[in-house]
Amino acid sequence: MQWWVVWVVLVLALLVSTGVGVWYAVRRGLAALHMISSLGDAVGRRFAEVDESADESQPEQASFTVPLQHSIDRYSAAHAQVMKREARKRVRHEAIWRRWSAFNE
Repeated sequence: MQWWVVWVVLVLALLVSTGVGVWYAVRRGLAALHMISSLGDAVGRRFAEVDESADESQPEQASFTVPLQHSIDRYSAAHAQVMKREARKRVRHEAIWRRWSAFNE
């Protein structure tokens, strides 16, 4: 076998492996590009939904820009809701404890 035939085979193997590597990189790059574009579309839809919901609701004024009585009323209403929620939670817990205590009887 001639010495130059070995070099031709090596160069052909190098070119084939380089071509396959480039083909694989381009293929995976296009797949990643499609994935990124679908992700961008999903994120864009979510941001559009947030923008639409933000436009519909009007923000409340800051507490330091309204009369003090209005802020007091808002605080007391919020605190009353908290107390109701805690009372409901306490009733649920008491019912669970009663059920557990009667479980083994």
